[in-house]
Amino acid sequence: MHYNDLEDRQIDTEYGTVHYKMHEGDSDSLVLVHGLAADSRSWTRLVEYLPEGYSVCLPDLLGHGDSEAPRISYSVEIQKEVLKKLIKKEDMRGTFMMGHSYGGWVAAAYASTYSDLSGIILEDAGGLRSFFDEVRGTTKREEYKKELLKKALELNAKDYVIKSILEDEFTDSELTPEQLARIKVPALILWGENDDVIQPRFADIFHKEIIGSTLRIIKGGRHTSHYSNAKDVADVVVGFINGRLE
Repeated sequence: MHYNDLEDRQIDTEYGTVHYKMHEGDSDSLVLVHGLAADSRSWTRLVEYLPEGYSVCLPDLLGHGDSEAPRISYSVEIQKEVLKKLIKKEDMRGTFMMGHSYGGWVAAAYASTYSDLSGIILEDAGGLRSFFDEVRGTTKREEYKKELLKKALELNAKDYVIKSILEDEFTDSELTPEQLARIKVPALILWGENDDVIQPRFADIFHKEIIGSTLRIIKGGRHTSHYSNAKDVADVVVGFINGRLE
């Protein structure tokens, strides 16, 4: 499976048109949700190691990639609703959803709200209230947001999109223990051993709060192990989907 061979599709939503890449297979299905300021191309290396029989959907989140970028207040809630519409359009009820970083935040929020997934994979996921609690009300918080904004704008030139996301106080959308406890589908927590953006200790919190979840650390991986350690990540993801991880 190669990224350039995937079909370009789009869906119109009340917020704007969302672009996505699609490969239709005849077995399991997987929706891959990219991180902040990235787009569907971030999964280029990973999809090469996924089984050809998988149906794979790679959306560009609203305001990212080739999706429209309306001048709205961007939120996890809106991204979650867009994914809901996309899954319904493609009749992918029962799909697995993998989210990286900001996309992991969106995926976790989705799974805590809806029951139409077969499982979730959270790769170096963001959004934990405990993470924001550490930087809230300190100079560290402003330094963190400034540095994140700088890195994000290098990837996504739509500065009003990135600023809208980062200027949100997040308090209504942060992932709390109560919200994570509502996730009832099988969950894989996947983390790079050397992630210096969201430290591996936060993987332990996800693992603790999502009942029955499985934790795997990618040796030598950093924040984007799906790119730098694509085969290792694919092996774990496929094992999880096939029910071979304990």
